[in-house]
Amino acid sequence: MTCVRISRILRLPSQRGSHCVDARTARRRRSVSPVSPTVPLALAAGRILIGLLLTVSAYAKRAAPRELQVADVAGYRLLPGRGPRAVAIALPAVELFLAGCLVLGGRLPITEVIAAILLLALAGASASVLARGIEADCGYFGSRLRWRVRPGVVVANVALAAVLVADLLVTPQRLVLASPGSNMVVIVLGIAAAFNLLTSWDRFRQPQPA
Repeated sequence: MTCVRISRILRLPSQRGSHCVDARTARRRRSVSPVSPTVPLALAAGRILIGLLLTVSAYAKRAAPRELQVADVAGYRLLPGRGPRAVAIALPAVELFLAGCLVLGGRLPITEVIAAILLLALAGASASVLARGIEADCGYFGSRLRWRVRPGVVVANVALAAVLVADLLVTPQRLVLASPGSNMVVIVLGIAAAFNLLTSWDRFRQPQPA
């Protein structure tokens, strides 16, 4: 008993301080309320809904007349020459690829970062149109649904990008159908996107009907 008391008295001040810090840290952690388990599920559901929205957008663009697709991109007045035509050809294929990755959970969070960058780029393009006082259709849904570029379009794109960023910060991510670390989903979706790109390019290069 005497030895125990002496060891307690001779304990180094740094050790005493570390024990106090550990105790304060433990109390602070207990005082912080844990994140609700429904939050990761809600973010994952948001990711899947964004993927479905991109799917609808891509197919609506492909169903629209090619002149309208090019006119929608050219209406932003950001790309010179044949730039609007190239974007009109490539954008539906890119959207379909990202949509499949978001819905199935292929190569997360990399694909989420790319999708968020795409949404922020669309928000920036729309903000540029508003800043220059240009009246243009957003062209997100081809000829199915015509929306003028308004502040709500910018806010919606930023909000969707924020959902993806919040979801990629969750560990582990929920509602992921693809095997973690597997490239199979990305490979299959990449092949499908390449096929869509080729068919779209072939449609654009064909002569217009009289």
